[in-house]
Amino acid sequence: MIEWYDFVVFGTVSVLVFGKVFYPEQTPFIALLSSLGTFAIGFLARPLGGIFFGYLGDRIGRRNTLMVTLALMGVATLLIGLLPGYHAIGVAAPALLILLRLVQGFSLGGEFGGVATLLIEHAPKDRRGAVGGWAQAGGFVGPLLGTVVILILRSALSDAELVSWGWRVPFLLSVLLIVVAAYIRTHITESPEFERARAHKELSKHPLRGVIAEYPKEIFCVFGMHAGNALLFYTGLTFAVAYITRNVGLSQTVALWANAVFLLAATISCIVVSRLSDRTGRKPIYLAGTILGMVMAFPLFYMLDTANVGIVLLAAAIMGAIEGGFLYGIQPSYFGELFPTKFRYLGMSLGYQAATVLVGATAPMIGVLLTEWSGGHPWAFSLYLIAILVLAAVSVLLAGETRHRDIERIEDQRGDSSLTEPRGAV
Repeated sequence: MIEWYDFVVFGTVSVLVFGKVFYPEQTPFIALLSSLGTFAIGFLARPLGGIFFGYLGDRIGRRNTLMVTLALMGVATLLIGLLPGYHAIGVAAPALLILLRLVQGFSLGGEFGGVATLLIEHAPKDRRGAVGGWAQAGGFVGPLLGTVVILILRSALSDAELVSWGWRVPFLLSVLLIVVAAYIRTHITESPEFERARAHKELSKHPLRGVIAEYPKEIFCVFGMHAGNALLFYTGLTFAVAYITRNVGLSQTVALWANAVFLLAATISCIVVSRLSDRTGRKPIYLAGTILGMVMAFPLFYMLDTANVGIVLLAAAIMGAIEGGFLYGIQPSYFGELFPTKFRYLGMSLGYQAATVLVGATAPMIGVLLTEWSGGHPWAFSLYLIAILVLAAVSVLLAGETRHRDIERIEDQRGDSSLTEPRGAV
């Protein structure tokens, strides 16, 4: 929750404020693109963070690695909240903003693999989906909390006050939340599965080389599956804010309420559907999510274009429910069941972060550019959504079902359909 609060607050503020604070010399459109570019550039560091922290996590343990990611994110977010704007220090302001954004990205690159691995390795076999879903729910509650803070500021402050100092508040507030997160992580025990693997000398001395050589298909499947999810997530959370305000003509407040509804629906769906995956399996749910996303790619934008606040909020809720429950919620269990303990942290991180960079990070900018190219209409971006979701569906079919796998014996079970897809599985 804390990591995602810090990371996504940046995305929301970048759309609303950063163009005026850090790129005031540009035209409004170029300033928006520059702000979205700054948001996206943090993603460049995420694969590096995924590799670095994944390597550490598979060598020295999940718990200690996660303490480092938290510290880096906390320091970077605090410094962003204290950073002077362009009028105070000139071009140094956006340059420092980009640097701190890269630190944020580096930190977050190691977060998903570590948290997901730690949780499912603690969880009973028949509850890995449900337990992993709580981590993903935190990934929505963090941005939801940040959105609420920004909504309060947006309502309480004038535009001038928000641009002058109000935007700093959500970044500075994160310090209090980081203290809580640090306390929790210092009191968590190491994964029993990792301790077992270490005791039996099963850990790899070269996890990066080993996972790429031995599990390339699984890395690709994680990449493809997460690509569909990442595109829906950043479309709903960041591009939608720009689209609702620039193209539909509604206020920033309405756009932020749409964000809040998207995140709340995603949180509820995430918890409910991830539990369901422990009974039905991962494959049918994820496949259903990709199909629902394709079916709704055009209707969701038609709903936004009505400019009716109620219909706009309903569209946000539908997108959140699809992305949160059917895709994001079951990723820890689904992805973790594809890799053995010695490669789990790193293997998950490689595919996940590569998809985030290539597809998720670029979603807001591609959305703005395609919409501009198509004369203000979203049809081109809707086709792009469908194409990426087709890739995700193909990746699900390649990955197959994993619910019944024993995560201590992944290597023995690869390719054995009797252990991965029991009779009656979809």
